[in-house]
Amino acid sequence: MAEIRRLQTFLDFVRLGTIAAVAAEARYSSSAVSQQLERLSVELGAPLLEADGRGLRLTPEGELLAELGPRLLDDWEELRARLAARRDELVGAVAVAAFQTGCLALFPPLIERLREDAPGIELGCVQAEPERSIPALRAREIDIAIIERYPRHRGAPLPELRETPLGDDAMLVAAPASWGAAGELARLADRPWVLEAQGSPARAWAESLCHEAGFAPRIAHETSDVVVQCALGASGAAAALIPALTPEALRGGAHCVPLAPVRTRAILAVTRRSAAERPAVRAVLAALAADAGARTDA
Repeated sequence: MAEIRRLQTFLDFVRLGTIAAVAAEARYSSSAVSQQLERLSVELGAPLLEADGRGLRLTPEGELLAELGPRLLDDWEELRARLAARRDELVGAVAVAAFQTGCLALFPPLIERLREDAPGIELGCVQAEPERSIPALRAREIDIAIIERYPRHRGAPLPELRETPLGDDAMLVAAPASWGAAGELARLADRPWVLEAQGSPARAWAESLCHEAGFAPRIAHETSDVVVQCALGASGAAAALIPALTPEALRGGAHCVPLAPVRTRAILAVTRRSAAERPAVRAVLAALAADAGARTDA
């Protein structure tokens, strides 16, 4: 329905703030976006936007639609999902986002499994950290977000989203074998470290583990790229904490051993509740659970 697409465009404007930003994200022209918003206003019989200096702001009617619009889209999506479930057809596009190691370890077997079991599903893979993938999921840009969650970093649950646990992923110490750490962080207290960027959950957790071991890490390098972290660990430039989900072929010869005691992060697949009954989404979740469970719990 055209009205549903226009409502999504309006909610994109609410989220992004400008017509130019909506046009850039949707790869439309600004005039096309303006026309969609104007047509929606005409169809509803109420002005939704008004001039605000050089920009636009919501009218009272627009604020009401911004409040009720997401519920309307959820109801429409749930209706389509239930109708699709009655047909039980594994067809259509499903977009999945994941953090880097999730992409490296989970996407290749997922693509292969769906190619064999559900060739009618058009899978689209996107690399995105949770701070990007969850907003994209809520904005209906993707259908499934694979996220990582570290101990003591659980956010407030979002009622419109559903989480499916995919398993626990152990953290490893990557460092030259000659350093003799054997997974004990205290033995690396005097060594340089490579950690993720300041402010990230992974960085905060890594620093908290070092503090529990009795030292503050001397951070010589920063990168969110696990392949670079492994390369630095293999060369002896720095110790790193990497997830066991990192494929062996990409560890660059780094000596990787589990932390002692073992520490894990949780891996979850998040979907919109309104899309959860769609057969194609269910099939992708089932494939993820089968592959991720085998990898993370092995």
